[in-house]
Amino acid sequence: MNTNPVIEIRGERFALIPEQEYLKLLGQVPSEGMPEADPFDLTDLVDADEFMAKSFGRTLKAARVAAGLTQAQLAKKMKKSQAMVSSAERGTIETGPGYLRAVLKGCDLPINWTPHKPAPGH
Repeated sequence: MNTNPVIEIRGERFALIPEQEYLKLLGQVPSEGMPEADPFDLTDLVDADEFMAKSFGRTLKAARVAAGLTQAQLAKKMKKSQAMVSSAERGTIETGPGYLRAVLKGCDLPINWTPHKPAPGH
């Protein structure tokens, strides 16, 4: 479970807060000088599942690239198809922790590797 209350969407950082706190803050924001906006307009929100799948896919790709492997090479090591690796990296198929472990193993990366850590020996 992610306990970080800050997420990034399209390069912009947002703080996640409980709804009651948000409603309290709405009452504390001075209306003078503020643009007219509907705080409940959800038209620009992204689908959370899609966002998370694409974010996870970027992590999978980063691991493969850090290991210097092509999709085909990683697929062979994992005994999966190149199409599956590609779909996972694009976030168009559902994957999970088991798939991530298989990717990290196929890339010879430690289980605690993150895109912010360089690959061993690189």
